[in-house]
Amino acid sequence: MTERTFASQTSGPIVLGLSLPVGDVRVQVLSSVTTARITLHTDDSTGPAADAVNRASTRQDGQALAIEVPEMPGNVMVQSTRGNRIVQSVGTVYGSVTGVTVINGRVVSGGMGNTQTVSPITATVMLPVGSSLAVVSTSADAFVSGDVDRMEFRSVSGDLDAGGVRQLTANTTSGDISVGHVSEQVAACSVSGDIEVHLYNGRAANLNSTSGDIAVTATGAASGTVSAHSVSGDVRISGARHLSVSANSLSGRVRNR
Repeated sequence: MTERTFASQTSGPIVLGLSLPVGDVRVQVLSSVTTARITLHTDDSTGPAADAVNRASTRQDGQALAIEVPEMPGNVMVQSTRGNRIVQSVGTVYGSVTGVTVINGRVVSGGMGNTQTVSPITATVMLPVGSSLAVVSTSADAFVSGDVDRMEFRSVSGDLDAGGVRQLTANTTSGDISVGHVSEQVAACSVSGDIEVHLYNGRAANLNSTSGDIAVTATGAASGTVSAHSVSGDVRISGARHLSVSANSLSGRVRNR
């Protein structure tokens, strides 16, 4: 096991920027927390994941705190459990992946060279109320419990599951984007992942997906515009008859009720 903990040098709300290539980000926003704390953990005591935790860097400027976990070098496969599924994420591959054979989570033959299977890196984050958050990853998932002021999420294949945000900007290639409630603005884009806003009472929503589904449920407090566009996914908008809605899909089903 390898673990490091970082704490904000100041108390109160912060703006946290976290770069974690692969793994999980688990965030809790609590009124009992006055100083932000971030713990990086992997079950590995040696190897690429442990080295990445040990080499993580941090810098702080006032209420802005940045933590960067470096990429793992070489051919690395990260194996983790997501629900009832075992998920394997491969970082930058050097060589061909043709004819790869995997037994019990480890590559035993094929063209990936000296591939190592490592444990994921988990970032456990505790934030004071009123904090903002930015997560940048390749395939790390982010789970946010509680409300953040502003959030930015950028990932290739990672999922975002957030409780509540005032302003959200999220971009993924194949990951899903799900948020409990948005109180002001949301701009979300995914190529093949689904986008869902469970309760929207903001003033501007811009949601785009190529093949994923889009679902938005507006409240009576929402105002302004809702724009939802997909190429082949379904688009479902509820409770937005009092809003200016632009919704379409070339081959998917569109519902506005």
